Amino acid sequence: MNSTRRDFLKLGGGAAATAGFGATAGCTSVLGATGSNAVKVSSMRFPEDILLGYMALESLRANTDLTVHDETGLGGSAMNFRAVDSGEVDLFWFYTGGGWATIPPKKERVIPDAEKLYEAVKRKFERHYGLSYLNRAPFNNTYVLVADRAWVEQTGVQTMSDFAAHVKEGNTDFTAIMGPEFQQRSDGWPGMTKHYGFEGVADELNVRTVSPSLAYQIVATTGAKVGMGFSTNPQIVQYDLATIEDDKGFFPIYNPAPLVSDVIEELPAMAEPLNAIGPSLNTEKILRLNKAVSLDGRDPQSVAREYLEAEGLV
Repeated sequence: MNSTRRDFLKLGGGAAATAGFGATAGCTSVLGATGSNAVKVSSMRFPEDILLGYMALESLRANTDLTVHDETGLGGSAMNFRAVDSGEVDLFWFYTGGGWATIPPKKERVIPDAEKLYEAVKRKFERHYGLSYLNRAPFNNTYVLVADRAWVEQTGVQTMSDFAAHVKEGNTDFTAIMGPEFQQRSDGWPGMTKHYGFEGVADELNVRTVSPSLAYQIVATTGAKVGMGFSTNPQIVQYDLATIEDDKGFFPIYNPAPLVSDVIEELPAMAEPLNAIGPSLNTEKILRLNKAVSLDGRDPQSVAREYLEAEGLV
């Protein structure tokens, strides 16, 4: 393989920047090598990112002569980033807010404009890692706190400022549901409790760790009052959950875009079919697609392929 800009970066700042992530856990032994005309598409493990991964996979298979390998459902965002950065896989859909807040050099300042945030994250990936960040989708799948509607009516908690005040008043005898990654991320629970000024009492809450996909049902059916959710998840509507307003703008915008390894320099035919996908997706469309997979139980690869066909992208 020819030397690339990414090879150069790995000798300097890029290597230092990724040091905090460590090795790609299990990635080398699981994924192995591929031919020079082959690419590997991975994803995170939640339905929306799997759907996006299959859109990339199906579009590349239909629009190029590449051999495309399915590595969807690889792991969390950190594992997928390490895999792309190390070249163990070639692309996954990474959300702008996560790229801004969780990838070194990490940034705490929130950029409230979607396009400016995307451009800032794109520059970070290019300058520090030599990775390509392709066209984004305009829908915003940001974190959101969901709550039992009766509890919201009883307590009057409508905003996160209300939630912080409620907890600081000593109301900590309720259960909060959240995924393990949200509990650790700087753009998740630790950052949120600090931003809203109740980190000192947050430990007094009964926090239950579950798979993010189960949080909505658990809040709706088990007596838990509050849970972590994603704004484009159709289970919010399915279970008639209330959402608590992020009134001080803590959560960044999360627009997904394909993050691609330096393989794109040798296989430039990848760019056009991948770039066409994101701009075609709005909130209404992704909610419909997420419902087909999460609630109707349909195969995500079939749903992705049908969407691309309907949009004229394959």
